[in-house]
Amino acid sequence: MSLGLSVSVVELAAAIATLVNVWLTIRTSLWSWAWGALAVALYAIVFWESHLWSSMVLQVAYYLPMQAVGWWTWLRAGPSGDDDLPVTQLGTTARLAWGAIAVVLTVALGLTMGRFGAAQTWSDAAITATSVVGQALMTRKVIEHWGCWVVVNLAYAAWLLPRQGLWLSAALYALLLVLAVRGWREWARALGRAHAGSAAPAPAAS
Repeated sequence: MSLGLSVSVVELAAAIATLVNVWLTIRTSLWSWAWGALAVALYAIVFWESHLWSSMVLQVAYYLPMQAVGWWTWLRAGPSGDDDLPVTQLGTTARLAWGAIAVVLTVALGLTMGRFGAAQTWSDAAITATSVVGQALMTRKVIEHWGCWVVVNLAYAAWLLPRQGLWLSAALYALLLVLAVRGWREWARALGRAHAGSAAPAPAAS
């Protein structure tokens, strides 16, 4: 069923909203979540029209509510509960656990969506699963979420979207790939500064 909307127009609006969202995420701005909600809603329409069911379901059932969760977590889950949630890093065990979650989700989505005639079932499912993990980590300000977006953006730009003829979005994800690398570096610097600050000796009492 078509929604009767021009995919190219909606796709352009989604691309702009996504770029603003990612730029604000790099700067750890709370406003990133508002722009993220707009981008999610627009891309749900784009993916519906393109029969990318896993990606469409991801937008509506997961990304959209997670924008509210992310906003609240960044704002209230820090030490003072006033937009001071620090950037953190996973340990080896946690990384393996999140990787296992991505594999399980890929299999589950691939088997499910394949029954409904989804386009590029397994690649779409794998990208979707990696996106789910990346969003969960981003909500908690965990630096490894940028690694997930590097994988997702590369897959969208070089494989999934070109095969569906979504060239504008493919170009967008190529740019998002560059921004993800930059975001990873910026957050790594913030993490390094935080570690350096916590390791500095306390000033001597006068």
